[in-house]
Amino acid sequence: MRANNARQLATRARPALCGAPCCASSSRLTLAPPLAPAAPSAPRRLSLLAHRPPGGFFTPPPPQPGSTPPSLEDEVDDREWEMRVARGMLHLRETLPLLFDPAARDRDDLFPPDVYSKNVTLKLPAPLPFKVSSLHGYTVAFGIARNGMQALHTDLKTSLERMSVSPVVPSSAHPAPAARQRQIRILLTIHGRPRLPPHHQATWHTSSLYSFSPYSGLIAHHEVETIRPLPGEGVAEWLRQSLFGFAPRKPELVEEPVVYPRASASGGECGGADGMVRSARRDE
Repeated sequence: MRANNARQLATRARPALCGAPCCASSSRLTLAPPLAPAAPSAPRRLSLLAHRPPGGFFTPPPPQPGSTPPSLEDEVDDREWEMRVARGMLHLRETLPLLFDPAARDRDDLFPPDVYSKNVTLKLPAPLPFKVSSLHGYTVAFGIARNGMQALHTDLKTSLERMSVSPVVPSSAHPAPAARQRQIRILLTIHGRPRLPPHHQATWHTSSLYSFSPYSGLIAHHEVETIRPLPGEGVAEWLRQSLFGFAPRKPELVEEPVVYPRASASGGECGGADGMVRSARRDE
């Protein structure tokens, strides 16, 4: 009888245990989706150098809106100044022999703004009272000289004979330090043949002095010191002989002063360093 009672109690308790909610039921578990296979990663490279940006190691800052870009006429540091002077000297050495070359007539790089100042001055010797104070006028002046020489002569050739650094005399007109004062003296020889008879070979010798700006390092002044002989002298002489029938001019002779001994107060003779006195009058 006891066994039957225990069996009945177990039967009554079974539905209650089965009907209770079970936390371990698989119907209430949320399973994550299966993981996709990872893509193979690129091999990692080790380098001792820093990563270089596309624009280089140094990228200048962008200009601020409304700011004025730097001008070539502004003052530069000593290193940039020396580089500009060296570039100007090299440019003169390469372009001056092409001054009367017909192939260089259409070139626009003979007077670049990074070599010549926009306020460059040109001064010619007497009796040519000509002076300009701008790069445009400087270019026009050389164009006129080139066209005039080519109109009167053929086979024009220019050779650079000498280029030397000329010392600058200290003065109040050069307040800059001595290291920033640079002048270049250039000797040119020009050969040509006149178009008018007798078509003899002609030669001109010129001496020019180029001065660099102590602030920007650009060519600021060009002075033509001498032109021997002056252009056009042969043409004027030909017109004088052919049209007016004048005799050719004789070369001028410079008379040497007469040399006389000078008597001293003691009755002897004395003179300069060589013991002679040069005078044109005996009573002196």
